[in-house]
Amino acid sequence: MKKGLKWAGIIVIGAVILGNLGDDEEQAAPEKKVEVEQEAVKSEAKPVKAKAAAKPVKKTYGVNDQVKVGKLTYVVNDVKMVDTLSNVLGEKKTSGQFLVIGLTILNGDKEERFVDSNMFKVNVGDTEYSADTELDLYANEDGMGFFLETINPNIEKTGNIVFELPKQVKNPMLEVSSGFGWAGGQSKEIQLTQ
Repeated sequence: MKKGLKWAGIIVIGAVILGNLGDDEEQAAPEKKVEVEQEAVKSEAKPVKAKAAAKPVKKTYGVNDQVKVGKLTYVVNDVKMVDTLSNVLGEKKTSGQFLVIGLTILNGDKEERFVDSNMFKVNVGDTEYSADTELDLYANEDGMGFFLETINPNIEKTGNIVFELPKQVKNPMLEVSSGFGWAGGQSKEIQLTQ
C-alpha cells in the first residue's frame, strides 16, 4: 500500500511540474508576441532604404593583354579578317569573312590541362559564334591549332583559332574559358578591335 501511495505521489508531483512548465511557456509566448509586434511597429515607422547593389566593374581586355581565367592565361597576339584560307590541303572561301585570332595560352596549373577550340566563342552583341576546328587546320602551320591539345604546367602553346562570321561585323569580343569540360565554368571577354 505504501508503494502505491509512493507511486501516486510521484505521478502527482510529475503532473504538477509538467503543468507548471506548460504554464511558463504559455506565459512567455505572449511576451514574445508583444516584442515582435513592437518591432513591427518600429520598422513601419522608419522605412528602410535598400542600398543599390554596386555592379561589378567589368574590366575590358584587348589585344596583347594577359587575361587570366582560372589557371589559364590568354594573350591575343594578332587578329585578321580574311575571305580565303589556304595551305597544303587547299583553299577555303566564305561568303562572309574568316576571323583568324592568333593566341597564346599559358597553363598556370600544377597538372596538364586540355585545351580545345570549343573553349572559345566570339560574341557580337547578343549573337554567339563558335570556332570552326576544320578551318583551324588551314590557319595553323602544324595543322592542329588547339584541337584537343594538352598543355603541361607552366608551358605555353601558341596557335590560331578561326571563326566564320558575316561581313560587316562590328566589335567582336573573344570569350575565353577557364578550361575544357569540368575545368571550365569561368570566362572573360577580350575586345578584338581597337
